[in-house]
Amino acid sequence: MPHRLPLLLCVIIPVLGLTRCDDQLHYRETPFWVQYHFQQLSDWQYPQKIEIDRKNRKVYWLNKQGEIRAIGMNAQGEVLINKGIGAQLGITFISDFAIDNQNEALYFTDLMDVSTGQPALKKSDLTGSHIETVTTFSGETAYALYWNNENGQLYYATRQKNGQLYKIHQLGKPGLLVTTQQKIGDIAKYIVLPEGQNRQVPLVAENSSVSTTRNSYAIQ
Repeated sequence: MPHRLPLLLCVIIPVLGLTRCDDQLHYRETPFWVQYHFQQLSDWQYPQKIEIDRKNRKVYWLNKQGEIRAIGMNAQGEVLINKGIGAQLGITFISDFAIDNQNEALYFTDLMDVSTGQPALKKSDLTGSHIETVTTFSGETAYALYWNNENGQLYYATRQKNGQLYKIHQLGKPGLLVTTQQKIGDIAKYIVLPEGQNRQVPLVAENSSVSTTRNSYAIQ
C-alpha cells in the first residue's frame, strides 16, 4: 500500500469537490437535539449529507473528512460507522452514502479500492461491518448515491475521469438513465416517481441549456 500513497493524496483533493451540497441536508426531518449536536461539531466534522433511519431511530451523516457517523435520535451514543485512509482495510475516501434500512444495508462510494486501485461502490451493514464491493469502475468515479424506499432501488451518479460527462445508473440494470455534461448534485431530481407501476426518467434536465440524454426503459 505505501507505493500507492502519492496517488491517493493526488486523488483525494479533487474528489472533495464532488461531495454533496449543504442544500441536500435534511435538517427539517432531523430531531432538535441532533441538530443541536451538529452545531457543536468542528468544521471538518460538520455533515455533508444526512440520512435518517426511523426504523432503528438513528441519524447517520457524512462529514468533510469522509467519515460516516451515526447517533441516536436523542443525540446519545455517537459512533463511527465507516472511514477511509487506513481506518478500515480497503477503503480510501467516502464521498457519499445511502441507507436501505429495510434490509439493514449501507451503500457508500470509495474513491479507490485498495485491492484493485479502482473507484468502487461498496456495501456494509448499518454498523459498518461485513463490507463488500458491489462493483468497481474503470474510467469514471461514483460520487453520489440515492436509495429510493418506494421501489427499493439504488441509483448512483458517476463522473468521467478525463472530461465532464456525468451519468446516472440504476444498480442491477444495464445501460444508463441519464447522461449529461452538467454535474448531477441530487439524483432524486432526475428521477420521477409518480403513482402507478411505470416510473420514468424526466424529459427535462435541471439546466435546459445543457444537453442531456437518457434511455427509454422504465424504472421498476
